[in-house]
Amino acid sequence: MPKHNRRRDACTEDYQQSNVALNLIQVSSSDVELPRILCFVNTISPNHATKAQAIKDTWGKRCDKLVFLSNVTDNTLGAVAIADVPSDHSHLWQKHKASMQYIWNLYRHDFDWFYKADDDAYVIMENLRAYLRSPEIVMQQDVVPLQLGHRFRLTDNLTEYYVRDKHLLEEYQQRWPHWWVFNSGGPGVVMNSLFMRLAVQSFPLWTCLSDEYSQTLPDDAAIAFCMAWHRVFPPSTRDLSGRERWHANHPHGVYFTDPSEYPDDMWFNMYHQGIGGIQWKENCCAPDSIAFHYVGPDYMRHIERQLYDCRKDEFKGAVDSVRGVYHFADDIVFS
Repeated sequence: MPKHNRRRDACTEDYQQSNVALNLIQVSSSDVELPRILCFVNTISPNHATKAQAIKDTWGKRCDKLVFLSNVTDNTLGAVAIADVPSDHSHLWQKHKASMQYIWNLYRHDFDWFYKADDDAYVIMENLRAYLRSPEIVMQQDVVPLQLGHRFRLTDNLTEYYVRDKHLLEEYQQRWPHWWVFNSGGPGVVMNSLFMRLAVQSFPLWTCLSDEYSQTLPDDAAIAFCMAWHRVFPPSTRDLSGRERWHANHPHGVYFTDPSEYPDDMWFNMYHQGIGGIQWKENCCAPDSIAFHYVGPDYMRHIERQLYDCRKDEFKGAVDSVRGVYHFADDIVFS
């Protein structure tokens, strides 16, 4: 098969019917290097050669620095073991705190923003940088602690279930009744230095939930509870049309999931009540979308190919960064 046909076939592939969502997205110019962003990804050793490697091969290369935080050190990957923290799902809050502490201690003077992601997230770094350079963010970044992502609203019954210290829960509800909004950890969150510093300083406090909560409380909800005592709440990151920039699902899911097909008390509908609801189809995704969740290695490489290689006329500069991943020769990419 001729090389140009192989490239054409690769670009017409529609992995999990995701292209209809990806076609709504434009990748911003990659010419601007600022702000400086460190990306740190929580992973575990069984995922080093699969999920973590896919991140390193794709979007992770566009971070100013990429660090994998794992249960074992892997110099080839660039993974660092976080000591004295169990690697299972029941201790995510402990690992969350240890990861932020590690990154802050080593890199706080070197970067403007810090992106925390799971190993099944895909991040469009050019769009992230463009959003962080927007006036609405720039005017706040040096004066307000910011954590930006996809907002969820925790329901009252789950709030009571998660916070077992009833005195702490009562005091929280007196201050902010029916209001526990947090950024989903799935697609990742980006934090400025003010947020990172305040969070790390707050971890030992009674209001920041002890390690015992790791077994019941999701870490993304825990950090929001912790920061609420400082009156730091996740702001909306939707565009002016109400479309999400951060997505708590993969491209197929955010485009095709009709919220009206599910009861109002289904968790995903409830998690968006009062904060903009769920948008789908053509309204699912802002043109400058930033991140997706539940993206496996093959899915990551498909998104990478669709957003960069297959748009060679628009983003020739971006093709260089991914040519090695797909082994496209110059006469394939530019012919």
